[in-house]
Amino acid sequence: MDYYGFSEQDALTAVEYYRENFRVKGIFENEVYDGTVALLEKIKHSGKKIILATSKPEEFALIILKHFDLYKYFDLVCGATFDETRSEKPQVMEYAINNLNVTDISRCVMIGDRKYDIEGANHFGMDSIGVTYGYGSREELENEGATRIVDNINEIFDLI
Repeated sequence: MDYYGFSEQDALTAVEYYRENFRVKGIFENEVYDGTVALLEKIKHSGKKIILATSKPEEFALIILKHFDLYKYFDLVCGATFDETRSEKPQVMEYAINNLNVTDISRCVMIGDRKYDIEGANHFGMDSIGVTYGYGSREELENEGATRIVDNINEIFDLI
């Protein structure tokens, strides 16, 4: 609706078509960024917990992580629900925080490439690392107030 001027009904129809295609084809057309596996292994071996809090439907996130052999690195995977009872980033993050019984937000950091990731972190007073190699821009991440911004995946581990 924001980007294409669709009515609410047209937007819902478009999402239906998108999910229909994504479920059988698009879900496997993702690519893992270079350095992702090395970073996940390094974080995991350092004893930190890794949680995925995504706005994608949780079912899709699980399929993607398993398809690309990344699921084993995550302590918890949380995503949106198809019925939209959990669709906004803060809702997904709250679900993750509650499910892992996180009591000290100051020990958490949200890493993301879009303003929604930074908004979610800010909602909880959580530090955030915006990454410019994803879908968002540096300007978008700066405007939302990312705690730090990195241009490549190798910079992340030193920050956390």
